Amino acid sequence: MDELGVTAPVLLGSTLVVNEEEHEHLKPLLASCGSRDIDLEVLEGGFRYGEVTTVAGAPGTGKTTLAYHLIASHLIADKNGHVALIATTDPPLVRLRDVLISRLARNDHNPAFEESGYVYKKQSAVTRLTPDIMQKVSSMLERVRISRVFDFPGLAEALSEFGATVDEDYRVETESLGTGERKRRRSIADSEDNSVDDLPEVLNAERPETAGPAKVSTPDSIPARMIIVDNIANVVGSMMTKSQVQGHALLASFMRCLHHLTKRRHICTLLLNAVVGLHLQSTQYHRRPDDQVSVFASVPAKPALGKHFSYLVDTSIFLAALPRSKDDADVAYGDACQGRKFEEVRVIEVLKDRYGGREGRWSPFTVEASGDIRSVRL
Repeated sequence: MDELGVTAPVLLGSTLVVNEEEHEHLKPLLASCGSRDIDLEVLEGGFRYGEVTTVAGAPGTGKTTLAYHLIASHLIADKNGHVALIATTDPPLVRLRDVLISRLARNDHNPAFEESGYVYKKQSAVTRLTPDIMQKVSSMLERVRISRVFDFPGLAEALSEFGATVDEDYRVETESLGTGERKRRRSIADSEDNSVDDLPEVLNAERPETAGPAKVSTPDSIPARMIIVDNIANVVGSMMTKSQVQGHALLASFMRCLHHLTKRRHICTLLLNAVVGLHLQSTQYHRRPDDQVSVFASVPAKPALGKHFSYLVDTSIFLAALPRSKDDADVAYGDACQGRKFEEVRVIEVLKDRYGGREGRWSPFTVEASGDIRSVRL
């Protein structure tokens, strides 16, 4: 168990306020989900930087589309920002391109919101493709770093390499702006060597070599400020089936290091998650009160990876598909109407918010063919 003893550095209590003040002016804006109504009514402005957020939902509920809108918001708001997209399956990059095109076309019509990355003005369904938009999209896609992983050690190694890159770029940028003054000590000596870079050792993976000359600050080495993992359940679920105890221990260690990196470098981290219990509406199954996570009783599903995982993240968001109206609900759930078509809407719901008051808020929305997210007024 000694190899699981790697912990994040222990900060001195007297330096916490100093750290916050020094990084306050560096904080990016909130990342928009692409819908003003959802941002303001549900998310209090958008997804926060410096926090780990998980979005769980069944296939087709809009998880990937929501993640791509966060990427678009980040790249539009930060002209030099990068995104680390860690994918466990083939990422639908064509959809990401379409979302970027739509967002840029909207911002060209409404430049007042371009710097914030928000989309507030409804445009027609026809997007005008101009050479300038396509050039911007190509430039943005170059700032998306995609890593394919197939198992949990691969996920940990990708995170470790990303953390090492961010730390190195941060050091280069700090030295280029520095005055040569010695920085104040901010951690206890015994914990200085424990960092997120040690994560592969926890998972018995090979640690990347760090020897060699320091990197030079170039456009390709600018620190990324957003991490997207799609889908964490694919790599963690198989590990859990082998050993629940060991799986939870490794997952907790991984999340501790991810939290440390996210907060230390003020990154917007999003973990996409699957759901379980989609087909538990049988009369032979009696749900316990703690099995119901959604405010909607007709939604039997709940986030995968168990209740333990919800305590390892800062914000937990749940996506579901529901009938749009009462008539649609009668068709969907009525025995006499089986086989008939009905209209659905997607619902975004905040299950947990550790540092705010968003818990329990929800809003219906639709995902259009262009990838746009539209809030729905019921």
